[in-house]
Amino acid sequence: MKMDWNSKLRNCAIAGLTGLATVGLVFGETLLLPVNAAQTFSCTGRMNNGWTYSAQFLNGRFTQIRWERSGQPPQVSTLEFVSNNDKGQPIYRGSLMAAVTVTLVDLSGGNVKPGSQISVGVEEWGWSRGNCSL
Repeated sequence: MKMDWNSKLRNCAIAGLTGLATVGLVFGETLLLPVNAAQTFSCTGRMNNGWTYSAQFLNGRFTQIRWERSGQPPQVSTLEFVSNNDKGQPIYRGSLMAAVTVTLVDLSGGNVKPGSQISVGVEEWGWSRGNCSL
């Protein structure tokens, strides 16, 4: 009888330790999965004059805006972070065709995700809202 009790106790202990090890592996694996810091988003919109744009968000910041309009060659505005506004929204600036200033305001406050919005302004063209997606 004593052997049976010891055998049962040993089997329970092994099962319990195996269960704990499995749980530890599952949780450990979950916690150690790398966060995709290089996730990119594209935020698209259209200005009143027919130019469409696609702003690229990479590694936690907006890097450029690609401009397109029927009958015109595509243009690219390289963006640089300037500051945060009084609402904590990052502001980026660049230029278009080396002539006019482009301003992008990240309305998400730096927490860009699908559904976030940006505001893009171009001298003499006005402002437009863009929507972000993966």
